[in-house]
Amino acid sequence: MATGTRRAAFEGVADVVVSERLFATADGLGLSLTRFHRADCDDVVLLVHGLAGSREMFTRPGHTNLVSHLLDSGFTDVWTLDHRMSSRLPYNTEGHRFTLDDVAAYDHPAALDCLREAVGDRRVHVIAHCLGSVTFLTSLFAGLVDQVATVVSNSVSLNPRLSRRALARLRFSPGLAPQIMGMAGSSPNPARAGGTGGSGYGRHIRRMASAERVVKWDEEDPRLPDGLTGLTAVRTPILFLAGSENRVFTDSNIVTYRELEQAVPGRHGLRILPGYGHADPFIGRNAHAEVFPHIVDFLNEKAV
Repeated sequence: MATGTRRAAFEGVADVVVSERLFATADGLGLSLTRFHRADCDDVVLLVHGLAGSREMFTRPGHTNLVSHLLDSGFTDVWTLDHRMSSRLPYNTEGHRFTLDDVAAYDHPAALDCLREAVGDRRVHVIAHCLGSVTFLTSLFAGLVDQVATVVSNSVSLNPRLSRRALARLRFSPGLAPQIMGMAGSSPNPARAGGTGGSGYGRHIRRMASAERVVKWDEEDPRLPDGLTGLTAVRTPILFLAGSENRVFTDSNIVTYRELEQAVPGRHGLRILPGYGHADPFIGRNAHAEVFPHIVDFLNEKAV
């Protein structure tokens, strides 16, 4: 592991020291965490992007982005993860056999281990989008990550339900998964985001969408249990965000919330966001006023 160059400024984020920590996964990939540090605090926040996204979706200039909002709201130690689906890394430009199970089994556990080396036993809150949310909650419910104070999940998690149009397009063109999921226009490198690497994830999410639940790509894969940990066993509170105009994963997070609410009433939360779609709860022009306060309120409520 190594720490990159420290900078006192970062595009889209002001008054912060930025550093990068590099780490390797158990299957030998090099990934990175970026730290936006204004001051030490008891509650550390880790942001996780979706397919063909990157840390840039949380630091976009021109408006109040999520990193800036968290820093200004008292969460003064914010981290972003670039996992193997990141458009900043070379893996999506290459032909590979990666599936969502690889992200769940390798990337998230290694990232949290790396983060813990820096922050110790402070509370860690995770905010995840799209397939980053699917894979992180897979890790959590499979028992591969623990000691997570809260999770905020946007758009989709344990019950992927694609719209008919998105499912049809994914069936015939799995390599177009980044575009189908709305990331082509928000990636800092659209050419890379549209690379062939998205096909493996596209096929896996199509299989999950057909089952309307998280399933392993290979049923014999020993890295993940045959069934996720019982819904009552994970005590981490989760806030599910669901845009009312989500044309990609429709009501996926609403379905998951209802299942968990039936199993453990009152543990988790749901915010339906009027007028919001799949990605704009994080990158929308008014997200800082209409969405981010829900996230901060949830973190403050559970940061005890």
